[in-house]
Amino acid sequence: MSQPDQRSVEALASLKLTPREAEVLFWISEGKSNQDIGVILAASTGTICKHVEHILSKLNVENRTAAAVIALEKYPVAERSGSKWGQPQIAIVILIAQQLADLWSGSCEIYNAITALIA
Repeated sequence: MSQPDQRSVEALASLKLTPREAEVLFWISEGKSNQDIGVILAASTGTICKHVEHILSKLNVENRTAAAVIALEKYPVAERSGSKWGQPQIAIVILIAQQLADLWSGSCEIYNAITALIA
């Protein structure tokens, strides 16, 4: 599991977020649920929900996916992992596909097709 480095937290904090909100946004952009983020950051799910609420308000977006897109545009996966992607759009498409796969996991055919595209 990747960990946010100081540069990623600083980049996301430059969006007028607190350091903790920047960490939460990092994990949102990694596709983590509030419960997962709570475990990672040793915080209650309720606390993470409040952080997410503040993030959405500060970024003036309606949902986690829109917040994740902003995070990926601000600090692309290529810079986080040292990979040579160079195209944040690909990372955004993968993130959206992962979230759609999570939503549709009950429908095996759709889930398998999306999973194949992500892999």
